Amino acid sequence: MTHPLAREILTLFRACSEPVYAVLQDLPLDQLNWKPAPDSRSIGEICRHLIRVDNWFLNHFGIEPVVDDPGAAGASVILQTMQKAHQHIETVLKQCRKPDDLLRSTAAEELQGHNTLAEAIVHMAQHYLYHLAQIVYLRRAQDRSWPAPLYQWEAATYVISDQLAAIQQLKQQSQ
Repeated sequence: MTHPLAREILTLFRACSEPVYAVLQDLPLDQLNWKPAPDSRSIGEICRHLIRVDNWFLNHFGIEPVVDDPGAAGASVILQTMQKAHQHIETVLKQCRKPDDLLRSTAAEELQGHNTLAEAIVHMAQHYLYHLAQIVYLRRAQDRSWPAPLYQWEAATYVISDQLAAIQQLKQQSQ
């Protein structure tokens, strides 16, 4: 049976990543690739960045990613790639049955305090919310009538603090 905290982290990850799906839904290629300035990122570039960073974190824990950067693809391909990557992360979490599975660690200094699998996945979830604000802004800048997933974004922010506290408690119990 999946550890209760792993189920909670999965809920958090879904809450933070799924609003990005709404941004990509029915997004035309010109809006996906639009940049407000030459040195800024487009929605597509931000989403591809999210996929690459998820892979980077998984690699540090010896978990082989199941997707690659989809490159200059349309929104539907980026969305499908992201969803496949998220299904893989869900599988990883569902396989966490005991505290040691969640507290699996890496010595990689570049993870800067996210050295357990649980902390890394929570950080990945927060990363989605950070970029969600950017991509919602970009989408709304092009189409003011587009209904942004603001309720989902706000709901996810409330879940984060609970998860961080639960991970710290688990770490203290295992010491």
